[in-house]
Amino acid sequence: MLPIQSRIATGEGPARAAHGNSAWKVVAVALGCIAAAPAVAENWRFSASAGATETYTSNANYSSQSQATGDFATSLTASLGVNGEGARVSLNGNIGVTGTWYGKETQNNSIAPNVNLAGHLEAIEKFAFIDASANVSQTFASPFGPQPANLVNATANRYTQQSYTLSPYIKGVLGSTNISYQVRDDNYWSVASSYGNASTGVPTTYTNNFVASMRSGTNPVGWTLEYHRIYYDSGLEVANDVGALNNVNPAQYTVQIARAIVSHQVDPQVALSARIGYEDVDFPVTGSRGPVYGGGIQWDPTARTHVGGFWEQRFFGSSFSWQITHRLPNAAISANFTRGLNTPTQRALSIPAGASVAQYLDAAFTTRIPDPAERAQAVADFLARTGLPPTLVSPVNFYGYSIVLQNAQNVSLVLTGVRNSVTFTVFNLASDAISGKGNELPPALQFGQNNTQTGVGVGYSHQLGRQTTVSANASYSRTVTNQTSLSDVRSENWNAGLTLTSQLGPKTTVFASAAYSLFTPTGGSVVANANNTSTVNASIGITHRFW
Repeated sequence: MLPIQSRIATGEGPARAAHGNSAWKVVAVALGCIAAAPAVAENWRFSASAGATETYTSNANYSSQSQATGDFATSLTASLGVNGEGARVSLNGNIGVTGTWYGKETQNNSIAPNVNLAGHLEAIEKFAFIDASANVSQTFASPFGPQPANLVNATANRYTQQSYTLSPYIKGVLGSTNISYQVRDDNYWSVASSYGNASTGVPTTYTNNFVASMRSGTNPVGWTLEYHRIYYDSGLEVANDVGALNNVNPAQYTVQIARAIVSHQVDPQVALSARIGYEDVDFPVTGSRGPVYGGGIQWDPTARTHVGGFWEQRFFGSSFSWQITHRLPNAAISANFTRGLNTPTQRALSIPAGASVAQYLDAAFTTRIPDPAERAQAVADFLARTGLPPTLVSPVNFYGYSIVLQNAQNVSLVLTGVRNSVTFTVFNLASDAISGKGNELPPALQFGQNNTQTGVGVGYSHQLGRQTTVSANASYSRTVTNQTSLSDVRSENWNAGLTLTSQLGPKTTVFASAAYSLFTPTGGSVVANANNTSTVNASIGITHRFW
């Protein structure tokens, strides 16, 4: 067994903290430069809103049934949205904050920031570019822990996750040929901070994703040459052997792949490809080298439908990524099936706080509203009017000591009608820590990482009248361990809610809601059990959009 330890324990805490704290500064400067670029002034659109909510909760501390304490909580929210589009620059997203104050359980008083910003800059025309993003949201440290849907229910399993990316890249075409090239350097930082009076102690992580590629056009045969390097620093250190805590190495992971892809456009709707390459894997415990091979297919039967993906044989076995998307004027469906390597830092950007309903609405509205800015505003208005949840239920992005092998299946659907709208999602995510030879890491490195999360969520909205809407939502998620020695470790989370929304004016909305949450840990059950945690919440509130 190889012991692990935080760098704080080895005296390197300040250096690690400085690296993590500087991440947001670097990205903030990049986003600021993008916002300050003159070209963005061509089309600025802002939105701002504020709201207040009063909630009574039967279990403010989200404790076991015998220790449940009821309390009133007042929440104030503010949000600023930006949509800036120019010839060579764009900045889109929102910045928000929610403050919550309790009548009795004042130790739970908290401020919850929420940021979702993405910027793009064409630094040198048609050659050099910079993408940057910042995401800050509240999430859960462990999929085995309680996951109440409402921030007013305090839990030590919740923390604030900050995720930042900075991606400089160049791309172009070689002379008058049809050969294009791109060199891209994606940098991901994930920084954890406490929420309320809870502190998780999750280390700062860093992932670098470097890709250099060159490809020809497909007429009807084309080719791609690429080099891909993934580097992950978990923020921890690992001892070389038991008892050798003074002989430690950073828990760093590197995967390098060089591959060639040959594609053939069989007809306008179908393209086939063959893939071959070689990879070099360097993990703290072991390493691996060997060939990579596989194939892929892309099928686009209509402009609204896409089916495609690839399969490869890697050092850990099969790797694949398949997608099915289809959109109609009032519907959007997406199905994804993947198996491959992932890091917590990358996952934090893909599922910062659940899959966005706005993403599916944007796809459904594309035919009716071609202009992206107008469509974004229409999506925001639709969500405010219908009371649909802004995000779909999704797996918990837990911290991992190592690169993790994940096998994921996800199907999501959004239907919009004149008076009724439905959202639906179902997912399954199996995660396993692996070594360079495809085997599991020692127990000290793998505990908590090897698990399977399964969940389903549904939302429904019905317009009762011109200004009044009723909406309901429910979700269920289950986490079980993949380790045979801990086969009885599992947990379940249930959440359900009902909301009545009425518009007092074009920009002002009032609402009343009732919600129920239940957490059943190992040894618990959905029936009354001393180990269970549950709460009933009742809320009234008002929101106003200023512009």
